[in-house]
Amino acid sequence: MIILIPVLIFLLAIFSAWPETMLYAVAFCLPIIDWNFSFQGFTLPLADLVALTALIAFSGRLLFQRLFKNAILVKINWPLLKPWLAFLAIAALAALLSANLLASLWYVVRWLILLYFTYIFLPYNLLTDGKRLKKTIIALAISSLVVLVSGYLSLYGQDWRDSFFRIKSLSFFGVYPFGENHNLTAEFLNVGAFMLLAWREFLKDPRARRWCEVGFIFSALAIVLTFSRAGWITLFLQLAIYAWYKLKGRQRLTGAFIAIGLLLIMSPFLWKMFELQKNNVSSTENRLLLAEISWQAFREKPYLGYGPGEFINLVDKNLRFRAKYGAPLDSHGMFQKVLAETGLFGLAAWIFILIILIIKAGRALRLYYRDYPWILPLILAAGGGLFFQIFNTSYYKGKVWLPVALSLAAIRLLDAKIEKAKQNSEIAK
Repeated sequence: MIILIPVLIFLLAIFSAWPETMLYAVAFCLPIIDWNFSFQGFTLPLADLVALTALIAFSGRLLFQRLFKNAILVKINWPLLKPWLAFLAIAALAALLSANLLASLWYVVRWLILLYFTYIFLPYNLLTDGKRLKKTIIALAISSLVVLVSGYLSLYGQDWRDSFFRIKSLSFFGVYPFGENHNLTAEFLNVGAFMLLAWREFLKDPRARRWCEVGFIFSALAIVLTFSRAGWITLFLQLAIYAWYKLKGRQRLTGAFIAIGLLLIMSPFLWKMFELQKNNVSSTENRLLLAEISWQAFREKPYLGYGPGEFINLVDKNLRFRAKYGAPLDSHGMFQKVLAETGLFGLAAWIFILIILIIKAGRALRLYYRDYPWILPLILAAGGGLFFQIFNTSYYKGKVWLPVALSLAAIRLLDAKIEKAKQNSEIAK
């Protein structure tokens, strides 16, 4: 802790002097979710610690400009403000009605409010030009390559012949910085693989573009080798959408035949996955029981639920789960999580956020994909991270929402660029 304080002071100074470094540091540290720092009972993983430090530096910079320059030099934007406020208000009301009032209110502050300011508001406002956007995408792509190398290194020492092997996170001095579960590796690679394709679109050198393609191929293969069902489903949908935009007319038929060929090549992996799931029915039963717990909670409190953060307590009170699986787990799925904790009102507000994001993404692809092809893999990276949360537990974490903020900022920058071009065209006339 003594060493941490001067490090934080140093980061605050760097971030205040060069605000763009906040973006790159937050993006690079994004997958480090299980290297934790604690202070008087308050625990933050490195990713959140860097993001919170960046937020403090950004706020201090704005305050300095207001006090000593009588102006704020950065225009403040509030992305997703109204829909997020709606969900936040419902979550806060659910917390006030919760049996664990203080814990539930703290959950709202720790996860929902902090998430918005550190991973949506902050990057959206720091992304003021295309260069910063490009460098942030590169920082995210590089961080995914670190996870990728860690995953392949995890194969070393595993028994490839007589036992089941898979790509997973690597331990460093007893710590799993990217999370110990293989799903967490697949989850970030689903984002990082398409960040590599977005990076590729910025490059002009054919050799450099091929290196990004190689990185993408190895990332896709790593997702397959995690044997994460959620990773496979997400990757399949991402590739299907990517191919739909990239291929035209008869090319799509050719693409379909190539996809069939790839499935045949992957048949050994498919067989391995089938065998794994046949011998590991407890994983599926576990998820079904968590869904049952969510449904029971909804039936008991249908409108506002049990309060944010209470799902794990509901699992803890379920004797059937404790007897069969031991320690309680959080919901493996954002919809059942939101339904149990904030009821129908909260679920409606959450779905409203997702609908707005889908509409914005669809509009951006329709308007900008032809002239700015990097927008497609960027949106697919963000969408992949969000879609993965139908099956996983990172719904309120930065590694899901920072790519979303990048996509929203990219759309804003493109809107401004096109609007400026129209104005210049009208002036020329």
